Amino acid sequence: MFNQNRMMRVFKLITLLKSFPKKTIKRIAISLDVSERSAYRYLDLLQELGFEVEKDEHNKYSLKTDMMVEPFTKEEAALIVEVLSVSARNNPLVASIKAKLPSMDEGNILSNHVVAGHIGKLLTDINEAIKEQKQVIIYKYQSASSETVSDRKVEPIGFTSNYQYLCAYELESQMNKYFKLERMGGIEKLEEAFQYSHEHKLLNPDAFGFNESGEKYPIKLQLSMRAQLWLRDDYPETANYMTENPDGTWTLELEVNSLEPVNRLLRSMPGEVKKL
Repeated sequence: MFNQNRMMRVFKLITLLKSFPKKTIKRIAISLDVSERSAYRYLDLLQELGFEVEKDEHNKYSLKTDMMVEPFTKEEAALIVEVLSVSARNNPLVASIKAKLPSMDEGNILSNHVVAGHIGKLLTDINEAIKEQKQVIIYKYQSASSETVSDRKVEPIGFTSNYQYLCAYELESQMNKYFKLERMGGIEKLEEAFQYSHEHKLLNPDAFGFNESGEKYPIKLQLSMRAQLWLRDDYPETANYMTENPDGTWTLELEVNSLEPVNRLLRSMPGEVKKL
């Protein structure tokens, strides 16, 4: 049986490897707060649990991309909750859900609930800090652009409409930035009151979560089925800009504030994503 800490690390590793970009063993170890030797053992454990962990030519790890699934319907989402509580194995919708999931087991369901509970606590703590106008420390924030994990001292301003990102004024850089809640290790509300309220500005991120940069970049991409599922999973806002083509591919057309995530996507999924 897993002890609680080990189980939490397994759930955190699943979420970590599902997010873009791929992770080095060093970053995995830092995120899980274990040694690199232990990080390898956790990767082996995921394999034993039935997950397919992939390593690229740069020794970076991710979960197999075809483990991504279509979004659940309202009825299927309700059934997952039912399965969790009463194991409704004979419900006819179970077959539909199993067809979309690589492994419809308790571990997958629990991992989603643990992550949701973690984000719920973050929202509560941050809302309290905004109301009281107190500075906070974001612990072990995982930056997708720099691929680093660090603590950030910020003055929280507000959330995006979908509550995926926090807009906050970062003291070190003296800039308003967006921080994805899924990449936060934890939050601590400090006693220090806001000092830079006059600098606060609630920015409008693009579908990839990048801040306004003063420039807009129109992009048009052709996506394979696998690529569009991956984007929907990791960047849900992009679904609003996708259209399905007769040949089974998808077109993504929108304006972005930075080309960085687009270029990463082209590099990481050659043959699956093309510029139009």
